[in-house]
Amino acid sequence: MSTLILIRHGQASFGTDDYDRLSELGLSQSAILGRYWARRGRGFDAVFSGAMERQKQTLRAVGEILQKSGLGFPEGGIITGFNEYDARGIMTYLYPRLLEEDQRIKEVAKSYPGIGDGSPEGRRAFQQVFEIVLDRWLDDPNPGPGTESYRLFQDRVVAGIERIRSEYASGKTVAVFTSGGAISIALKHALGLSGRKALSLQWIIKNTSITEFTYSRDRFTLTGFNQTPHLEDEGMITYR
Repeated sequence: MSTLILIRHGQASFGTDDYDRLSELGLSQSAILGRYWARRGRGFDAVFSGAMERQKQTLRAVGEILQKSGLGFPEGGIITGFNEYDARGIMTYLYPRLLEEDQRIKEVAKSYPGIGDGSPEGRRAFQQVFEIVLDRWLDDPNPGPGTESYRLFQDRVVAGIERIRSEYASGKTVAVFTSGGAISIALKHALGLSGRKALSLQWIIKNTSITEFTYSRDRFTLTGFNQTPHLEDEGMITYR
């Protein structure tokens, strides 16, 4: 048996011009995870991330701690299959249409025009709208120019998982730094969940949480979900 560990990136910079980078808190979360693993002598046979900056930054922050500890850390590779879905593209395409069609979105937009402005109220309003938009995305085979469908997103994440299973097939431990949506697809793949059930789980996946699978030629089994033993201070726990 081998082990695949999926780590969600640290807190990103929601509400800023560049979401795809870690916040100061996200960098701290990542360093705490590195120190946690260093204390426990955690080693890896291979390490990867998606190509997104917040994923790569999390890998680097963890890796620097482990290298300084003397444990060593493999050079990180890139598997683009573990990139997150294109939230901006999905919102750009579907939100204007649903703003005309969906009464729930109309009510949110009317009650709080500053959706996504970084305030607590704006974050809550954005979350309400985003969940409705993603629910529609699940069933849309062609969600706008240059934006992949849920099916294509699912297929590329699974292809990334199968690549690891093929290349690290016996007694290996592989870590991948990725995002909540990609982790939800891995859960779907392991547990046979519906698309909606799997996607709903992404909302509870914590930043720098650990989700673990064991695998062999014939099996891919969930052994741990959304674990954050390194974040002992509850104030460090975030979901975006």
